Amino acid sequence: MRGKEAIEENKTLIEEFPFLLPRNRWTDKVPDDFDFSYTELDNMPDGWRTAFGLQMCRELKEFLEKAGALTDYRITDIKEKYGTLRWYENGVPVKAKKEYLAWQSKYWELSQRTCIKCGAKATKTSVGYIAPFCTECAREMPSVNFEELKNKRRKK
Repeated sequence: MRGKEAIEENKTLIEEFPFLLPRNRWTDKVPDDFDFSYTELDNMPDGWRTAFGLQMCRELKEFLEKAGALTDYRITDIKEKYGTLRWYENGVPVKAKKEYLAWQSKYWELSQRTCIKCGAKATKTSVGYIAPFCTECAREMPSVNFEELKNKRRKK
């Protein structure tokens, strides 16, 4: 999706989830030239965003609202590292810490078993650069070495 549709979708996302509004990490200011062409959620790999990105935002919003911290919460980075989702923030209020840690752990675990490219159930892990892929997406990358995804949990 491009152009006006993407901008309208991003405006709606930011209205519902204010923490998706990009801000300068040091000054907390919204960039002067911000045009709603992106949100913080755009940093999440496509497959994970498709599979559970909005659900994460809904759950996060719920416990931030209970703690009275929805407008104060800031995302500092969302990325993949060692084949798992990493979601960094400026801190969570004590009232929401327990829920936040459970939420973070839930999606860290889920990301290990979800294709980073399409969002389907992952069956393989790339070797070297570690990332989870489904069988179909792995087939599209014949030059990449893969291992079968192990059922045991990786340590954080």
